[in-house]
Amino acid sequence: GTDTPDAMHNEQHDLDLYFLGPKSEQRQFLVEVLQLVLNDHVFWRRNYYPKDPPSIPYSKVHGEQARHFREEFYTELFRLISELKLDVPIFSPRYAAHMISEMNLPSLVSYFAALLYNPNNVSSEASPVTIRYELQVGQQFAALFGFDTDRSFGHLTSGGTVANYESLWYTMAGRTLPVSIAMAGGQGAEARSADGLWALMNVPLAEVEERLAVFLAPDPEARFEALRPVMQSHLGLVGFARRVEAHFGAEWVPPAVVAPRTAHYSWARALPLLGLGKGAVRTVAVDADLRAKPDDFERVLRACQAERRPVWQTVSIVGTTEFGTIDPVHALADVRDRLAAEGLYTPIHVDAAYGGYFATMYREGEGAWDPSGEPMDAAPSGEPTDAPPGGETEAAFRALSRVDSVTVDPHKAGYTPYGAGSIVIKHGFLKDLVAETAPYCLDRHDTTEAESPRPQLGKFILEGSKPGAAAASVWFAHRLIPLNLDGYGRQLATLCRLTRDVHARVSERGKAADVQADSRPLSSPRIVSLYRPQLNLLCLLAVPPGAPVDARPSDASPRKWKLSDVNALNEALAARFGVREVMSIQSYDYLVSRTTVAVDMPAIAECEELRHVERDEAAVTVLRLVFMNRWFEGLNEHGQSYRENFLDVLGAEAARLWAEQPD
Repeated sequence: GTDTPDAMHNEQHDLDLYFLGPKSEQRQFLVEVLQLVLNDHVFWRRNYYPKDPPSIPYSKVHGEQARHFREEFYTELFRLISELKLDVPIFSPRYAAHMISEMNLPSLVSYFAALLYNPNNVSSEASPVTIRYELQVGQQFAALFGFDTDRSFGHLTSGGTVANYESLWYTMAGRTLPVSIAMAGGQGAEARSADGLWALMNVPLAEVEERLAVFLAPDPEARFEALRPVMQSHLGLVGFARRVEAHFGAEWVPPAVVAPRTAHYSWARALPLLGLGKGAVRTVAVDADLRAKPDDFERVLRACQAERRPVWQTVSIVGTTEFGTIDPVHALADVRDRLAAEGLYTPIHVDAAYGGYFATMYREGEGAWDPSGEPMDAAPSGEPTDAPPGGETEAAFRALSRVDSVTVDPHKAGYTPYGAGSIVIKHGFLKDLVAETAPYCLDRHDTTEAESPRPQLGKFILEGSKPGAAAASVWFAHRLIPLNLDGYGRQLATLCRLTRDVHARVSERGKAADVQADSRPLSSPRIVSLYRPQLNLLCLLAVPPGAPVDARPSDASPRKWKLSDVNALNEALAARFGVREVMSIQSYDYLVSRTTVAVDMPAIAECEELRHVERDEAAVTVLRLVFMNRWFEGLNEHGQSYRENFLDVLGAEAARLWAEQPD
């Protein structure tokens, strides 16, 4: 019966209940808790010095002027909510376009609750409550990725782009510090040569903190004043380079940043912003599954080693924006360690803005992490847990503890409101190097420890004012949805399995089309899945009929198709299933996005279905699907699963659009 403890526990923690639902199935609960939050805030205001008289007289609140104000307010409000109804229906199982879905209820309600207080998460003076939440979330992510929570540092940002900027900002401060200490007369001062400079530029970050402590120990204030004028942050990159050349009598070789070809565009912006320039990038090739190739990574590092070019940071991607693919972090870390033993050191930053939360699939359900050390109740569901991806995917996630920093966005796979990105750095002391006050006095006056009486944040980060509501939102979501396989991991493992199922169904339909083609030529395009999905993102390509995998007779292939023909078809499909000018969202039956893939990318170059297509363009347009909604497996109004119906509609539309293409 449902009155047994286990059954009641299972009912309470069914993950479906953590969302409003595609048809607002939980509307009554949402209204109740929002009303509770609003009433509580109103009473909070009224109970602050309750004998103080009202500032707005009741006669004014209920007078003629108030009536006119409300009329105008309602008029404009109805205009606003009417126009918002043309927004994209991201809540629906029919939406599979981008890394966004409906927010989970804990994050939505807590954001609203904190918004009423409007805290600014810069310091405890502006946000005494939510700044602690933010720092605790940083500790939670550090624990998730296997970092030492006492030595690391993490906080929220407006998004992954700023988090990526910060990773390089912190790393640059740490990588140049041994050189500055030597120029200030500390360790390494005697090695005034090219070899000495090379060694100082390759001191691992784990050792830099100790060098700084040793240098400052005799007289922290005086020593820091001697260090400040030769720090890169004081001199700027050009000034620092000139000072280094004069001191060491060696040429300054501009440092490199290594990143795979699939890196997010924010990295191209970060380098000029931080003074390195786009020319600093050294690109690592990817394989047919769009993952960085470890052997090419080693080739790039050895080329830098031969040029005596320091590699300030290596970027690895866990969940690429376009493809959802995962670099083999474990193999890249092996290469990094091997080269470090030979004198070339590079810290690894993992851009897991999208993929970071998927690490919860590999954390056993022992309950949500709590800074007090008391585990919360786990949140098992009565439904069986889908097995997380294994093999290389699992190995990459389990290797995150070996990297130096990670970007992860709660507003993506964490299902929280925008904007909530985050950065976690293993070597937390790096934040002290970019602070506006001296490192020697930070422990005395300013700290980012959540448990301290007055935690600070603003002077250690790039952003100024930042919403405490975002911190409350992420923190409260983590309280109710654990960062393990009982919580987020369960949801995300289901989405990975769903995506693999769609990939398999596309392949099955393609095989059925091949059988048909053996008896008669195909007249409709076939749909191809471009690569094996690792997470919950898939790219599909519509290939014209008569673009065979082998040279068929001329009657089966009336003419040799060009890539421009393929692109015209897929552009038309992207327009058909993309966001456009509509009078009503009923015009959208399904929504997907598009991206382009260069023809020399292995996923395209090795694509069998494109082998006999003439390459008259530089890139291929593909349909990009992100499955954030697990109800995509549910049934539509006709009793058919959305998955099967979408593939039917996609195939039918491809045939229609192909028939309309000019000869």
